[in-house]
Amino acid sequence: MRFPFHRLHLILGLVAVLIALAAFAPLVQSPHVYAGEGVAPPNPAGDNAVAAAASLHNPNFDNGIWYEFHLRYQSSYPAGVWVPAGNTYSDSQDWRIWFLDGTAVVDCDHNVNHVHSAPESVKIWPWSGRQVAGLYQEIPGVTPCLTYQFQMYGYSRQEEVSDSLTALKVGIDQAGWHPDSATDPAVHTWPSTMVWGDSHKYTSGFGLLEVTAEALNDTIAVFTYADASGGNSHKIHWDTGSLADVTPSQIIDPDDPPSPSGINITSVVTTSTTAQINWTTSAAALGQVYYQQVSSDGTPSTLPNKIYLPLVSRAGSPWQATTLNKTPTTSHSATITGLTSGQEYTYIVASRGLSGGQCVTWVSNELTFTTQ
Repeated sequence: MRFPFHRLHLILGLVAVLIALAAFAPLVQSPHVYAGEGVAPPNPAGDNAVAAAASLHNPNFDNGIWYEFHLRYQSSYPAGVWVPAGNTYSDSQDWRIWFLDGTAVVDCDHNVNHVHSAPESVKIWPWSGRQVAGLYQEIPGVTPCLTYQFQMYGYSRQEEVSDSLTALKVGIDQAGWHPDSATDPAVHTWPSTMVWGDSHKYTSGFGLLEVTAEALNDTIAVFTYADASGGNSHKIHWDTGSLADVTPSQIIDPDDPPSPSGINITSVVTTSTTAQINWTTSAAALGQVYYQQVSSDGTPSTLPNKIYLPLVSRAGSPWQATTLNKTPTTSHSATITGLTSGQEYTYIVASRGLSGGQCVTWVSNELTFTTQ
């Protein structure tokens, strides 16, 4: 049986293609492969990308997307230092590394054997000597003068008798300050806007670390911090983070308000069961109204323990409060419902906003209105 001539031409053509590909392959730089991903990490789109809402990206380091720090940010940083990325390769909100100037440069990698929540944690250790270092992330989209809580689990894993731990803690920079990763990941001085949580020494397993602070900008930055000695035998693990709005439900204590300032009442519109309070502030601020019924002898009445949605009551006090408006504005309005016809009420207006880089509370005098 003769071999078909056209098949011979086809086979020879395929061989030629394979030979050409083999010759070309060494000229192509293969992508870095890590955690099951075979794609070279891209450059970040920008350090100040705005998120749809304040969120902690990749809080549990569980998406398997990692990049080499020197390829993404600081080009002179040692190769082989891996840092977990955000939710996708194009996400610019990565976890990044920092170390205190004058202490050891740190290495960073994933670990699947010592975790708080599967499948992996981040471990950091110094090339030599003492490490004062950790991870950080910039969080855009926060609301100034709301209070945020950052939590992360930490663990000091010591392998030599010379290993020792001074502190594990987490922090929030209220104004969003962080090192410039593109030029220098070292922290030279901490700004006054940095707030740290309590220090702990977790050496037998993961322990919870947390910090709470008001935002002084529309961006904050969260940090993990470890002060550990012993060289590269001492591994610090980080895992399972979260960021939450924990703003108190009331701006002030109406039984002990600050001195009146900064509130301009523009109008009060009443019906038989409602009152709409309108006011302005010179800067964008949160807003809330406190009120209570006045008895016939001119003293505050003890209101029944009752809540009129969307109002909230304050236990142990006759004052009630409208729900805190968390959207900063200069033109405010709050409507009180569930009132009694033909009754006098006393009220206080409160707002909290940025002034001179700090969160300031403004309140009105104690005023009155009467329902129709």
